[in-house]
Amino acid sequence: MIITIGREFGSYGHVIGRELAKKLGIKYYDKESLALEAKKSDKYEELRDFYEEQPINGLLYVIATDSRSNGQRKVPFEFIRRVAEKEDCVIVGRCGNYILKGHPEMTSVFVHAPKEYRIDKTAADRKISAEKAKRLVEKEDKEREGFHTYFADEKWNEADGYQLTIDSSVISIEDAVDLIIDFVQKKENRKN
Repeated sequence: MIITIGREFGSYGHVIGRELAKKLGIKYYDKESLALEAKKSDKYEELRDFYEEQPINGLLYVIATDSRSNGQRKVPFEFIRRVAEKEDCVIVGRCGNYILKGHPEMTSVFVHAPKEYRIDKTAADRKISAEKAKRLVEKEDKEREGFHTYFADEKWNEADGYQLTIDSSVISIEDAVDLIIDFVQKKENRKN
């Protein structure tokens, strides 16, 4: 079982992923834990950019996109595939939905919420002003979109890139976890 979770900043996708892994009793991977795994690899130099995500400047992105080869993606993609093959897991971010697309045991989820909701939650959680929260939400979403577009050659938050999308502003974290589990079970039943 592999569940990938893409998410907008402030939508609690990270928390949903962690709680989902805990409830299922499976391994949880996010940017930080995958980076720790990657550092154990002899190919970490080739994986560094994938884990030390930097904001992607529009002009630099165009230049990089025009000049990049599949070789820049090969090592990080193989690394994610090896991690997913090792054990049942939840992978948050890192283009998991794209890298593992077509894997028969993978379920891809995208967690989103209205921007105002995410700004309010970010301001409350981080004890910052609404204006600072707005800038943070916009900055993080732009970075995630740029990262995903660069590595995955697809738009980051479009529904057709995921099997299930969840608006986290309308259900609780626990209900989102249960919804994902129910979806995975129904998907499995349909295969049998």
